[in-house]
Amino acid sequence: MDKFFCRDELPDETIPVTLGKILQGLGTLGTTVIAGYFFGVSGTGRRGLSVNQLEAFERDGFVVVDGLLNDRDLVPIYDEYELILEDQIGRMLAAGALRQRPVGTFGDRYAAVITADPQAHRRFNISLPLINGPVDADSYLMHCGPAVFDLLRHPSILDAVESVIGPEIASNPVQQMRMKPAEAQVVDETLRRHSNVGATTWHQDIVALLPDADDSQIVTVWVALTDALIENGCLVSIPGSHRLGPQVHCANQELASEPYVPPAVLSELKERPLPVRRGGIVLFDKLNVHRALPNRSKSMRWSADLRYNPIGQGTGRPAFPTFAARSARTPGLVLTEFEVWKDRWDAAREAIVSRTYTDRVFEDVRWNDEVVC
Repeated sequence: MDKFFCRDELPDETIPVTLGKILQGLGTLGTTVIAGYFFGVSGTGRRGLSVNQLEAFERDGFVVVDGLLNDRDLVPIYDEYELILEDQIGRMLAAGALRQRPVGTFGDRYAAVITADPQAHRRFNISLPLINGPVDADSYLMHCGPAVFDLLRHPSILDAVESVIGPEIASNPVQQMRMKPAEAQVVDETLRRHSNVGATTWHQDIVALLPDADDSQIVTVWVALTDALIENGCLVSIPGSHRLGPQVHCANQELASEPYVPPAVLSELKERPLPVRRGGIVLFDKLNVHRALPNRSKSMRWSADLRYNPIGQGTGRPAFPTFAARSARTPGLVLTEFEVWKDRWDAAREAIVSRTYTDRVFEDVRWNDEVVC
């Protein structure tokens, strides 16, 4: 499928990636934090969450786990995305969408790409766009590569998830790659308000899930692929908000996929920033109220949202493919083949583009309250 941007459409050559190249390619938040920014991370080596971390998750609805992943874990993602970026630049140069080859850091070049084509960010995301109704086949794109597949199945991530939902773990297809250039580099005002590129409004993850996931135990693993600090757009959460149940979300007239909790609902609640170093994660409940700050730094902030639920429970997005990531009960059920995963996303895309699948892809109106909004 020519327009579906998966790894097997990338050039055959490999690009060796070293930590020095990563530093050069992504940029930093400043020389004062370079040492901790990339070299202060090492895998925890532990299996699952500690008692204190589980208590924090139950109490607050979230927990920050530093150093869950190490450099060896993340280099394949950078390698894969360097190939995607260079391939996209080549396509745009050939089509005349770019007049000259962008230079600078990975974040600088990525910002130039999405400035020239505001929809180009879709090629880097790990989910199909959230659109209810007919779609344009040429722009209905995503990326599914083997490094992403391996990240979804990473043992340390699954160990943390198992601590919360048990050993029967399905990868939930509600997943996103958040590549956020410095705010000053994003010229398009609508694109700046897109949660994959700019700041994120207050919301609960349940807001975009269809009713089949109402009773599902869905946990989000928010992976920091660069440092996520206050100045470059870390998460902010409201401790204990997961115990309040689903909140009113107002429809976003500019971006249907970005409903938000209105300020009136949150006026009495206190927020807490959740800075985390590269390789760390934030684990949170589907009812946790959270947002992401704008990136006021000079370099890109990069994260991935991965989600999981017990095998057999509804995902909230039946149009997209789930798979068994871990199973103590039925190990043979676990998917280990990247090509099968990729083919399932191909099939999902084809069903939506061809209108074989005609139901809604995501929830966008259910939690709206016209009086409050």
